[in-house]
Amino acid sequence: MESDAKRRNRLIAIIAGAITVIAVVIGFAGDYFGLPWKGLRPAAELLLLAELVALVALERHQLFEPVHEAVGDIRSELRQLSQHFELTGQTTFFPNPAQTVKAVTRALREALEREQKAPQILRYTRLAGQPTALSDPELGAEFREMADASIAFELQPNSAPDAKARSWSMRVVLTVTGVENFEFWRDQIMPYYLKQKPLNLELKVRIRFGGNTEGQLTPNIVTDRDVVVSLDDDKASHRCGFLFHGDRFVAVFARWFDELWMSIPNEYLVYTRAGLNEAALNRIRTQLVNTESAQERRSA
Repeated sequence: MESDAKRRNRLIAIIAGAITVIAVVIGFAGDYFGLPWKGLRPAAELLLLAELVALVALERHQLFEPVHEAVGDIRSELRQLSQHFELTGQTTFFPNPAQTVKAVTRALREALEREQKAPQILRYTRLAGQPTALSDPELGAEFREMADASIAFELQPNSAPDAKARSWSMRVVLTVTGVENFEFWRDQIMPYYLKQKPLNLELKVRIRFGGNTEGQLTPNIVTDRDVVVSLDDDKASHRCGFLFHGDRFVAVFARWFDELWMSIPNEYLVYTRAGLNEAALNRIRTQLVNTESAQERRSA
């Protein structure tokens, strides 16, 4: 049975609606017939507004409680999902660059320390971000630690027979967006990583013309157990990030990387066990110069 409050609210709404309708009709009739009821129409409109406000106030529980309950259900599910991830240790969110870079460094060091029963591949990807990491005024030290943790995977010509790097090979995909961007990578970043002439590193260059001001999620590193995905754009890298832990995540992102690697032609393979391929680097620079020149002619 309906409650007394609901019956009372309905009765009030009916009476108020009838009064409002009569006032609106009289107001419009006065305008149409030229009757001297100048203030009736504004009064009717004000009465209509008051009725709507009163109706919402009277029926607020029926109007908003279902929505509130639905929002509560969603929040409850998200909370349970977050707690599930935290309990299982499957993923961790890092809200700022410092934490994200440190997460990459930590994942690299832990991977190298683990004893491996089979050969492993360290997959490293850069899809965006300016190559100024090592000279970053805020996080330069953290970026250098990350770079050194990556260099520790390199197999040097004089590495010890039991060096942990012998269990690893490295594949890197590097994205360049223009001549200036490419030259900075070639002249400032590559020498830092390749100064020891690693024997287990392969590097491909991926060309992407034009800027990308929107953020882009990049599977930055894929180790044997962990994946770090960072949010990058053409202004900065590692704005925030996620660490995914477990074989399932590694399998998915490793497959993604391998497909990306295969999609880049071998003429963009600029470093192998044989050393730096200067011919490939020169060819890439020529392609970038020609493309930028063509774009400038079209925009002129």
